[in-house]
Amino acid sequence: MYKEIYPHIFLLEIPLRNNPLKALNCYIIKGEESLVIDTGFDTEENRDILLGALKDLSIDPKKTSLFLTHLHSDHTGLAAYLAEEGVKVYMGAIDGKILMESAHEDSPHWMKIKRLAELQGLAPDNLNIQDHPGFRFRPKSVPQLHITKEGHLFNIAEYTLKVIDLPGHTPGLQALYDEEKGLLFSGDHILMTITPNITYWGEEMGDSLGIYLRNLDVVEGLELKQIFSSHRQLPENHKERIEELKNHHAHRLQESLDILRKNGPSTVREVTKGLQWDIRAKDWNDFPSSQKWFAAGEAHAHLRHLEELGKVKSESREGILYYSLKD
Repeated sequence: MYKEIYPHIFLLEIPLRNNPLKALNCYIIKGEESLVIDTGFDTEENRDILLGALKDLSIDPKKTSLFLTHLHSDHTGLAAYLAEEGVKVYMGAIDGKILMESAHEDSPHWMKIKRLAELQGLAPDNLNIQDHPGFRFRPKSVPQLHITKEGHLFNIAEYTLKVIDLPGHTPGLQALYDEEKGLLFSGDHILMTITPNITYWGEEMGDSLGIYLRNLDVVEGLELKQIFSSHRQLPENHKERIEELKNHHAHRLQESLDILRKNGPSTVREVTKGLQWDIRAKDWNDFPSSQKWFAAGEAHAHLRHLEELGKVKSESREGILYYSLKD
């Protein structure tokens, strides 16, 4: 299930069962000291696949580091298991803090997710945090994290990988960049055939979509030969893909404005229901409950960006946020 796609760089496809992402692209760089980038879900199947690949490649876990690009469970689920095997786990401070606060249902992160759902007007959907994919497959414990800051270097085999901050998809997503060879391990910052989910994280993060778009510009300015992304096929022309992603969000922003123009003041849920989604559901009632969290969060991020641009305004009514066009 793995193949060498660059000298000493192996791509291991880890299946994500019953999830629209389908699989995680886990990268293993083999050297005297080796590096694993992201892990898959906290499931027995994913654990067996990853540990089996390390064994097949004759990689000693005690001479291996794990770099977690961001906090989502498909990237962090097996961190504790690898740490038990002797792997040293690295992660950025911002996402690391959130990960540390998400082990239990009553942890600060999941309590915040529930509050945001109320703010977005999702109460009629009776969503259960147990159905949230991020909760179901989260790491049940978090190992000691060695915190990485921008500029931190991993020297693995013939590669010098520098940590760069690319928040947007999550508040603290980090990528690895080999400037000399033009290689970028982008996490979920840039994906080829699917668009990274950009969600509203609360006012601590502010305009997450605006931050994401600015960091697309950062990557556009890099000299790159290859992006190693976390899902599906690898981008072949990063500048072209960045333009497509920008156009996608521009279209989504216009859709949101059109809904507000037609319907007047609307909750995030009401706007979400009016947007077009690439999902097998005939209407909002048929929408998978597990995906309603992500859809509403993405709609909210676009509304918050429109507010930042001065095109819409928001007001709270009995604990629910309403957006309307700005006069």
